[in-house]
Amino acid sequence: MNMSKISFCALALLIVFSFAMPSNVGATSQWARKTGLSCNSCHTVFPRLNSFGEEYLKNGYQLMTTYKKDYKEAYPIEAGGVLLDEVSNIFGFRLNMTPIALETKSFQEDFGKEKTTKLTLGSAVWLQMFVAGSIYKDISFFSELEHSKGSFKFNWFYFNFTNLLSSQLLNFQVGNLSPMEFASYPNRLPQLPNLKGEVFLLKSSNGKGENSIDMSSARPGIQYYGTQDWATVYFGASPGVSAASVNQYLNFWGGFVLKLPENVLQGFDGSTVTLHYYTGTDTKYTGVEKNADGTPAATQVDQVENTFTRISPQINIRYKDMIDIQAAYVTGTDDNYSLAASPTADFKYSGIALEAGYMPTEIWHFGLHYDNYSSDDEVAGKPVLDYQRIVPSVTYIVNQNIRFTVYYEKDLTDKDASLKVDKTYLNVRVMF
Repeated sequence: MNMSKISFCALALLIVFSFAMPSNVGATSQWARKTGLSCNSCHTVFPRLNSFGEEYLKNGYQLMTTYKKDYKEAYPIEAGGVLLDEVSNIFGFRLNMTPIALETKSFQEDFGKEKTTKLTLGSAVWLQMFVAGSIYKDISFFSELEHSKGSFKFNWFYFNFTNLLSSQLLNFQVGNLSPMEFASYPNRLPQLPNLKGEVFLLKSSNGKGENSIDMSSARPGIQYYGTQDWATVYFGASPGVSAASVNQYLNFWGGFVLKLPENVLQGFDGSTVTLHYYTGTDTKYTGVEKNADGTPAATQVDQVENTFTRISPQINIRYKDMIDIQAAYVTGTDDNYSLAASPTADFKYSGIALEAGYMPTEIWHFGLHYDNYSSDDEVAGKPVLDYQRIVPSVTYIVNQNIRFTVYYEKDLTDKDASLKVDKTYLNVRVMF
């Protein structure tokens, strides 16, 4: 079966689901239970936040109306001065499953035979248990525990301290957080949750250092942010891949976001532009090399360093929660990409990420994702880093917190056709 027939079958299956399952705009997520608002008050196609949802996040999962009133009104139970919330208001689940997936050139029957399409059925990707919300005026938290392939891990785990001294200009996040949380293209909570902007995920030192890290994934640290109707500024620091510093250096980042306020350009409220900056130093051979018995090795190697920077201008254009376009350009520099004892020249790369969505009704979303990056350095006439793909998608929203999405990932990288893998799959996500 060729990929065009496979894509047609997957789309046909989605259409069957859309008719077989009733559409209902009711919401059951934890924040909907707490606030009484529907899920699409904060989301377009979940988990993507709309402009109101982004402000709710920045305000520590508190509605501004609640914040301005007596905060005790936000808690159903007061036990001797201790403010308690209903457990259902802070506890939730997310399920991610891919019922059917096909990948070209991924199955080889015998050595020497041509690779054919691989079929995968009933793949349970992960189950996430997340506990999040405000636990006191100006104090909130987010904790996401994920079970996947027989193991558990924490993705995001942080506290928010918001509106300190009654000012929106004084807020902090502490814990396992994202440096791009408030950027125009945060690479988190996307319209197409199976996809990430790959240019944001390139690690320093080609991932081979003691503290190799990318731009956007979770890391321990502390982040300040201040926000107004028209702008947000943020900056933070992290030891890198773990809370206990791997080396003697810290990573630093910062950004400035301009936001289009309400009633300035009708329908485009919440559109933003961002300038994001990230820098750090990766290392190798830190400390003392030891033998198997724990004694110092006879030969010691001096620590080598790689200072890296990432700069990313970004834009997000919104129109009436119907059109949502995010685009980002990234330029990166490593002064010792290979962690050599005597580096000769800087390693540079650049790339773009684009994600666009069109939502004509509350139950349909049409998306397009594009990634492209490459390096200045080449080997045998080809860039050391080279990647390009395009992914159209169609999503049917059953109930604001249940979505069925058909993805078609097309490999556009300049390489031999036998090495290109295209994917078509149906993905189901549930949040409750």
